[in-house]
Amino acid sequence: MIEEVNSFLKTFKDQGHILPLIQHAELRISLSTTEQQSVQLVIKNGEIFGLYDSHQEQANCQICGGLQELKQLLEGQERLRVLQRNGALNVKGALRAVLLLESLFYLTKAQTNLAEII
Repeated sequence: MIEEVNSFLKTFKDQGHILPLIQHAELRISLSTTEQQSVQLVIKNGEIFGLYDSHQEQANCQICGGLQELKQLLEGQERLRVLQRNGALNVKGALRAVLLLESLFYLTKAQTNLAEII
C-alpha cells in the first residue's frame, strides 16, 4: 500500500489545479487494510504528505478495507462513497471531510487520464 500512497502523493503534487481544495483544510486520514497495513495522509497548510509509522487514534477520518479497494480509491478508479455504499470500505469521519477526500482522490486520477488523451 505504501507504493500506491506514494504514487497518489506524487500525482497529486504534480497537479496544481487541485491544490486550492486543500488550501485551508487540516485533516489527518488513516488508511488501513484488512492485512494490518496502515498509512496516514496529512493535509495541513496547503500541503499533503504521508506518515508511515503513526497511530490511528490521531486521525480525523478513517478509511478501512481491502488492499484492492484502497488501491482503486487511490488510483481514482472508484469513488470513495461508492466503495463505502457497496461495503468495500468502512469510512468514519465528518461528511464534509469525506466529500473533500472523495473529490481529491477522484480529481487526481481524472486529470491523469486527461493528460494521457492529449
